[in-house]
Amino acid sequence: MDTDNATASEAEFRAWYQRTSPRVYAYVRRYCPDDDCDDVVAEVYLVAWTRLAELPSDAVPWLIGTARHVLSNSWRARGRRRQLVAELAGLNDLATADPAGIAVERADLLRVISRLRSDDQEVLLLAGWDGLDSAGIATVLGCSVAAARTRLSRARRRLVDRLNAPLDTPSPVLRLVPEAN
Repeated sequence: MDTDNATASEAEFRAWYQRTSPRVYAYVRRYCPDDDCDDVVAEVYLVAWTRLAELPSDAVPWLIGTARHVLSNSWRARGRRRQLVAELAGLNDLATADPAGIAVERADLLRVISRLRSDDQEVLLLAGWDGLDSAGIATVLGCSVAAARTRLSRARRRLVDRLNAPLDTPSPVLRLVPEAN
C-alpha cells in the first residue's frame, strides 16, 4: 500500500466528510434520538468509505439514502431487542407461574383452537407451535407471504372471537361426548 496515497485519500475523505456530514446529520436527527445520531452517521460514512470508488459526484442524495437504510436497520434491531426483552420477561413470569394453571390455560386454548376450521388451526399451530413467521408459513402452505400473513391475521381474529365467546357454547364441529337420543 502506498502510504502517501493512503494519507491523501484519508485527507480527501475527511474534507469530503466535513462538507457533506452536516446534511446527513440534519436528515438523521429528524428520525433518530440525539444519542444515536453519531452511531448512525458513523455507519453511513463507513459504508461510504468502503464504496468510495462507486460514489456519485454529488453524493449527498446517496448518503441520505444510505442513512435511510441504516436507520431502518436500526429500527428493526430495536424492535427485535424489545421483543426479546418481552419474551425474557415472559419466561420470568413462567418461572414463577403455577404449572397447573398454565396446563389448564393451555388445555383451554387447545380446546378453543380445536373448534376452529382446520385451515385456521393449521396456520395458528404453524405460527404458535412451530414458531414459523409469515414467510415460513407461506412456504409450508405454498402461498405468498401476503396470503400467509392474511390467513394468520384472520385465524387469530377468529381465535380471539372464540376465546371471548361464552364457554358453555357447544362446539358444532367437535363433540367430546356423543349426545344421548
